Amino acid sequence: MNVSLSPFQRQGSGEPPLVSAGAYGTDSTLPAWEPPPSVAARSPPSHQETVRLSLRLVVQLGRWRLPPDGGTARWESTQQGLAQSLSVTQGAVSKVLARLVAAEVVRQERRHVHGVDRRVRVYYLSPQGAGLALEIRQRFGLGAPVAPIG
Repeated sequence: MNVSLSPFQRQGSGEPPLVSAGAYGTDSTLPAWEPPPSVAARSPPSHQETVRLSLRLVVQLGRWRLPPDGGTARWESTQQGLAQSLSVTQGAVSKVLARLVAAEVVRQERRHVHGVDRRVRVYYLSPQGAGLALEIRQRFGLGAPVAPIG
């Protein structure tokens, strides 16, 4: 007895074909897809992950002020410092900072930074941004700044 299998039937499996030989799978018998356990068991994002990067940058910049009269700025106020402290890429920080500068929430200057051999862009909050930082801290229950301001 010579049995020919349809091109959609699994040979020797004893299981029904994945797709019937009908009109190119219009009568599908595919099993339902289930996510792998690692994806299905993933916990919802934490509070920190749900806060947008722009808000996190405003809060982070609200932790200190720019030194007056062209003084040496903090490394944490540079793009690299902000990216490292928030655990994001410098590219992401750069894009968000450009929008915040355009909205006049953040200001930028070229300053000397301790440990860097050239002047770099440093970022600080405008008066409008300082008010926004305070409002964000109150809304999300973040409390007072943890780093000394200065």
